[in-house]
Amino acid sequence: MSALSGCAVLVTRPAHQAENLVALLATEAAEPVRFPTIAIEPIDGDAFDAGSIDIAVFTSANAVRHGLPVVAAAGGFAAHARLAAIGRGTAEALRREGHVDVLMPAEGADSESLLAVPALTHVAGLRVAILTGTGGRTLLADALRARGAEVRVLPVYRRVRPSIDPAPLHDRLERGALHAVTISSAEGLANLFAMVDAQAGRLLLRLPHIVTHARIADAARARAIPTVVVAGPGDADVVAALTQHFSAPHRRRAVAGAHGIKAH
Repeated sequence: MSALSGCAVLVTRPAHQAENLVALLATEAAEPVRFPTIAIEPIDGDAFDAGSIDIAVFTSANAVRHGLPVVAAAGGFAAHARLAAIGRGTAEALRREGHVDVLMPAEGADSESLLAVPALTHVAGLRVAILTGTGGRTLLADALRARGAEVRVLPVYRRVRPSIDPAPLHDRLERGALHAVTISSAEGLANLFAMVDAQAGRLLLRLPHIVTHARIADAARARAIPTVVVAGPGDADVVAALTQHFSAPHRRRAVAGAHGIKAH
């Protein structure tokens, strides 16, 4: 029997990015509960000379989705241009679009990890485009400029708080019919607590929060969430972390008791 059997898990990823995690949870006999706390809106990218770019960095799968049309409209990259991805999920999004030679970190999925890639350590004189969302960190651009690159930051999408009726989630929380929360960004975490009422927020604090990065864990602990588990960046990492967390016998009994079933 799966450690996640009967476990109701809140999935807060943007709606168009939740399917894989939902499917993995269902495979483990968990109950995915969709409640996207971020929505993605494309924005018109600034005009730029794509053909002059030596390295194009994509900071998320959303940057791939909304950035490649901007690149195509700008005439496409030159044959010598290298494409870089901040992590394996972004690299996979590029590969699905036919870009197989992608620079990416061996481990991790953040600016620090990408900056350690050898091809990005010697960039003096190179023209680098960073395709990203609005309001992101500036570390990557700042570090590449410090290394001598000519950097152009190109926002191609923005993150917004969705308009969703929280009543079904409130009801679940009141009934004790939710057992864990998954969070993939600090902004999504902040939106979650802004989208529910005060009582629901207090009930959310009692649940384990499975997050995909240490920075998100810091944001969760700042909210006094007592149980924060840091997984890797991928959906499989999140499911593995949930499985490990709920493998403890007392946690299995708690979930089983909430569903009126016998724990194994």
